[in-house]
Amino acid sequence: MNKPEEFDILYPRNSFRRKVMNLVGKGLFRLLTRLEVSGLENIPSEGPVILAANHVSNLEPILVAVYPERQVEFMGAGDLPFEGFIDQIVAFYGFIPVNRGNLDRKAINQALGVLKQDGVLGIFPEGGVWNPGQMEAQVGVAWLSHKAGAVVVPIGFSGFHASIAKTLRLKRPHLEMKIGKPIPALSIANGSQAIKTIYQNYADMVLRKIRALVDARDFLLVPQQTVYKLEVLRGNNEDTMQAVSLSGSDALAQFLFTPVMLNSLVKNLKKPVQALFPQEQPRWNKQFSKAIQSVIELLEENPGFFTYRLGVENGIQAQTALTELKGLLERAYESGQTVILKASSVSSYSNGRVEEQSHQYKIDPEPQ
Repeated sequence: MNKPEEFDILYPRNSFRRKVMNLVGKGLFRLLTRLEVSGLENIPSEGPVILAANHVSNLEPILVAVYPERQVEFMGAGDLPFEGFIDQIVAFYGFIPVNRGNLDRKAINQALGVLKQDGVLGIFPEGGVWNPGQMEAQVGVAWLSHKAGAVVVPIGFSGFHASIAKTLRLKRPHLEMKIGKPIPALSIANGSQAIKTIYQNYADMVLRKIRALVDARDFLLVPQQTVYKLEVLRGNNEDTMQAVSLSGSDALAQFLFTPVMLNSLVKNLKKPVQALFPQEQPRWNKQFSKAIQSVIELLEENPGFFTYRLGVENGIQAQTALTELKGLLERAYESGQTVILKASSVSSYSNGRVEEQSHQYKIDPEPQ
């Protein structure tokens, strides 16, 4: 084992405060939920361990922290501040902030340092909660397992959809935390496969093991596939509207129908994008243009905000569409024209159910 002074983060750390917070957390879960925990014996009592879980709400990290006997060091969102007092609680507990969607060498090296001290690291291979159950595995879990020789323990959470709202209404939701058998550390033998492929295959395997621990009924709550469309019209009145071609328009529709992203912009980043929410509200050109411009400025600082959440191709297309839409709105304003965006989505579920959503954004030149 390396000497402690070689690491940015010493493991374990903040031991007393974390023990107190964990006891409080356990007590609250027992009081406010009907929680079943199984498989704690599958977490090795020594050596480097990665706890890898699915992620639907903000409750899972708390459970990963409070129930294992060993202290857990977390990797978490560093590209977005947490909401309100939660930000203070998370900062007090301490975690490894990751600038998601960008190469964050500092965070990955800090996580590796924890494992090299025979520590326990908590991560969520899907990387976020914007499309639970349908996101691809990030390769970080494979890289860390390989470099640290760390086993990966899969954890499946069930019943967590809308669980926070139910808990706050004192409905005591039934939740389940199921801990699976350890997966051996990734070991790479000489072979013809590219290292990137090996990492992705291992990460995908970890995610399959996690999802096998999740109640199958949970997957009925999320679509297997969603098709997005965005139609753009421009004119002086609704009877004479003309269609306008917008590059990447369908990717932009995906962004508009992803509430987690919109909520993050408003609640976490304090951006003035309320006009982008798909709900009935008056909209006018300058207001809508300001909302678009605030997103464009964010993407200039952090391009990973889109590409990480929508995928590289869709993220780039959505950014292109925003830029073109900004120019279109400027021209429409100068000529006194209205712009209408017709966004729609069709979601297909594993049980054959199909759900359709649509929303029309009518953007007038001036307040009516």
